[in-house]
Amino acid sequence: MRGIVVCPQPRAADAGVAVLATGGNAFDAAIATAFAQMVADPFMCGLGGMGTLQYHRAQGGETAMIDFHTRAGSKVTADMWAADVRGRTEISGYTLFDDLRSDIGYRAIMTPGTVAGLWEVHRRLATLPWDALLEPAIHMAREGLETTPFVADFLERPPMPGVADGLRRVRATEACARIFLHPEGRLYRVGEVHRNPDLAATFEALAEGGVDAFYRGAIAARVAADFDRNGAYVTAGDLADYRVREPAPVRGSYRGLEITSNPPPGSGASLVQMLHILEHFDLSALSHGSPEHLDLVARAMAAAHADRERWLADPEFVEVPVDLLTSKARAAEWAERIAARTPFDVPPPAPPSCTTHVCVCDADGNVVSLTHTLGTGAGVVTPGLGFVWNNSMKLFDPLPGRANSMAPGKARTTGMVPTIVHRDGRPWLVVGAPGGSVIISSVLQTILNVVDFGMSPAEAVAATRIHCEGRAVHAEARMPDAVKRGLEGLGHTVRRSPVSYDPYMSRAHCIAIDDARDARWRGGADPRGGGGVAQTL
Repeated sequence: MRGIVVCPQPRAADAGVAVLATGGNAFDAAIATAFAQMVADPFMCGLGGMGTLQYHRAQGGETAMIDFHTRAGSKVTADMWAADVRGRTEISGYTLFDDLRSDIGYRAIMTPGTVAGLWEVHRRLATLPWDALLEPAIHMAREGLETTPFVADFLERPPMPGVADGLRRVRATEACARIFLHPEGRLYRVGEVHRNPDLAATFEALAEGGVDAFYRGAIAARVAADFDRNGAYVTAGDLADYRVREPAPVRGSYRGLEITSNPPPGSGASLVQMLHILEHFDLSALSHGSPEHLDLVARAMAAAHADRERWLADPEFVEVPVDLLTSKARAAEWAERIAARTPFDVPPPAPPSCTTHVCVCDADGNVVSLTHTLGTGAGVVTPGLGFVWNNSMKLFDPLPGRANSMAPGKARTTGMVPTIVHRDGRPWLVVGAPGGSVIISSVLQTILNVVDFGMSPAEAVAATRIHCEGRAVHAEARMPDAVKRGLEGLGHTVRRSPVSYDPYMSRAHCIAIDDARDARWRGGADPRGGGGVAQTL
């Protein structure tokens, strides 16, 4: 089947397109790409992680979600860390502890969902055998891939204060260091081939045993024993009881286009709210990247983040007013305050994270927008299994009695927003990004760049972006001095990165579908870190 795959890792995009070329559909390609991403970017995503997937199935016109968030282990209690927390990182919102317990090590791990999520996608939507979709990743893990600049930079870049650096993360457990340190005892350098035969063997066990092998079978037994020995909060029962959710997407509109995105604890409602606010302003009449344009976008971001901080949580534990957040009336209230330049209280800024994304479309019109992640990776590898576990606990509120406080079985909030923009009842843009709460800003501006400023997908994802949650406007080095001064004159504090294409600004990916049946689609992969667009010939 003809189709297109867009994601941060070129070799993973190749794996997805190869599946399309052998007769698979968009859902087959998304699964194969996701497993290949685990080899290509092993601290961005993996078997020990979580994700959320939005899809449109052309046959029947169904647009739906498959959510597979991590869930807190049954040994978690709401107040267990309250006395020890030292606050949150200034530009990230990650919880701070003297012993880094929420960042690295076994206590940072939550019950993973990725394998269950991809299995459910396969059961419901795919056409090719499960084992065939793991084969590209098995080959990559065994034969090895060259270390990319983004993979090396993630581990080498100086961390935020209070967060483990890359070397400490890799050395958090002996099993992790054995796999991810070069034989010379250092991190792998750009271009050096990294092989992971343990991961290849685990993939082979999954290919044969399916989801049960991971959650209830031989793999689960090894994981549960390892977790029990090392004080993790996740038990064998937590693994066996894990289930995916299939909630309805949140819906909105922007300039006559329908928007569908993911529901809480994801941030689709925040994205929709930003678009509803900005619909009150004629952005196309402004110069792209001007102080006036960026002022409105920043204030809409800050407004939606104020509501997000107040209400976003796991809806199975806390009532989340999605209808209010996505209502035109609430957007009008915010737009009126923005137009009048009325100040409002905002939360402290929250962070980029380490995540990945894939967009897929095939010639039948099937569409996938999938975001999956490890958080930033706990540095824990169960000996012999070859993959890193998530550190999702660091995005819980460690204080009890709040919307995002921890509880057994609860999912913490996430900035992931796999999104589809529909025109005339059909998918027109497929958008998503990795990068914590900065994902929302990235996806928002990609949509605005296409809809309001007529950019192609490649132009839209590469354009200079900002991020704002209220306290400051974060910008890339490409923001001109005149624009920076203009924003400051409008009352903003601007923090400009020294990096022109800063991966911490999130990495957006987009497909524009002009006509899927005639294979008329255009892909854009963000140049901020990797980037692959592959399509069948």
